Amino acid sequence: MKTLRVLLLLLVAIILIPSTETYVQCRYTKNLTSRSDGGEEQCLFYYLLNREFEETGSVHSLSTSPPQSDEMKLSIENVIVKYVELVKGSSYQFNVFGDIYLNWKDERLKWDKKGEFENHDHLYISNSSAIWTPHVIDHTLCADGGCSSSTDDIDVYDDGTVYARILFRYQASCAVDYKKFPNNQYSRFPEEDDSCCIFFTAFEPEVLRTKFEIEGKAKEKLNRPVYSQKIYEKEEKLNEVAQEHSPWVVVERTITVAHLGGLETLEVLQVCVKAEKQMSTVRVALLFPITLATYVMLASPLFGDLRTQIFVKLFTLHIQTLCFLYLCSITPLNGFLGVRPRIYIFYELVFTISFMSILVTLVVMALSRVKRNVPPSHRLFLSAKLINRVVCCIEPERTDSYHRYVEEENPEARATNEVNESVVRRGTELDYTQDWRHIYLALNNMFSALMFSVFLFMTFLEFF
Repeated sequence: MKTLRVLLLLLVAIILIPSTETYVQCRYTKNLTSRSDGGEEQCLFYYLLNREFEETGSVHSLSTSPPQSDEMKLSIENVIVKYVELVKGSSYQFNVFGDIYLNWKDERLKWDKKGEFENHDHLYISNSSAIWTPHVIDHTLCADGGCSSSTDDIDVYDDGTVYARILFRYQASCAVDYKKFPNNQYSRFPEEDDSCCIFFTAFEPEVLRTKFEIEGKAKEKLNRPVYSQKIYEKEEKLNEVAQEHSPWVVVERTITVAHLGGLETLEVLQVCVKAEKQMSTVRVALLFPITLATYVMLASPLFGDLRTQIFVKLFTLHIQTLCFLYLCSITPLNGFLGVRPRIYIFYELVFTISFMSILVTLVVMALSRVKRNVPPSHRLFLSAKLINRVVCCIEPERTDSYHRYVEEENPEARATNEVNESVVRRGTELDYTQDWRHIYLALNNMFSALMFSVFLFMTFLEFF
């Protein structure tokens, strides 16, 4: 047992001695005792630090001061949106979690690969505060302290190029676009667009100008849900937190560079995400019942006489009213910023068509009660009869209110096949009410067919 213990101790000593000697043998750390790095970085880093110390006389200049240049160029390689959630208490404001991959040039971090450090292709910095890094942050919506930003994965190459990753969590500035379609005039409520942007700046007191350059894709398609609850909170256990997503889905990420206040020296890196509220089931619930009811209303001539048509139209009007009340119940309390959503225009047209259809049917019913003694045009009567019988499969019903009192002057004329000559009873006239009813009913049917065609075109525009 003692021999085994001795062997284990020797093995541990062999493993630990080389790593300890690495820091002991690094001769560049002797003048850097005031730094709090704790000897965690590679010897190459302390060589660069010692060189900077000999030039400036400060061991902190490499970590606190930017490179000596009038213009600092930050190259943005990529911006990755990892997670998006709704701000508590809001239905359209987002918290965005992501990473910014960038690089910049620092002449103080160059080294000669032909000398002592010829085997070092790059230098990985484990402590992000060991060297200066740009302060790429958003100052707009972080007054409450809910934002965070940190720099990680710092890698330095021999030409002085520094690659890093900035992890951020910021509340974006969002605005719902109620003018989505068509021609930026009408909204696709309840499926709006939400554009959220984060405005990154990099102000350095010793640099006159900070310039952003986008090297990666300025626009990228995404498909990420916007969660309505955080994945993890300190007050709750990880396995007890449910990931409930909201109706919003992030579909696009864009990166642009703008100038603050129109000044060329003040640049802003805009990271924007575009989200769409995908509520297809709610949209179907708002459109399908009222569309089907309107089609039934406009096809009411197939149900029978005018009285039946009125009952059918009043019933469908009741369904349309219920659908409109449901639409009003889900409307945002703050409105639509003075924009009429497209679905509201659709409902307005539906109620207009319904009112005109009911009004025409009522007028036709009223005209059908009026006794007509003047015959209509024969061609007009035959056309109306053709429409009613062949196309709409309907005929005006004979009522007891109107009869045609006609007698023949010679009743024996039928047997002898003589010319029938009807003589109107004294004090009475011929009744053409039934002929006019054919015409009135044909007008009602033609109007319904016209409105049916118009509404069919409206439905095609709304759904497709």
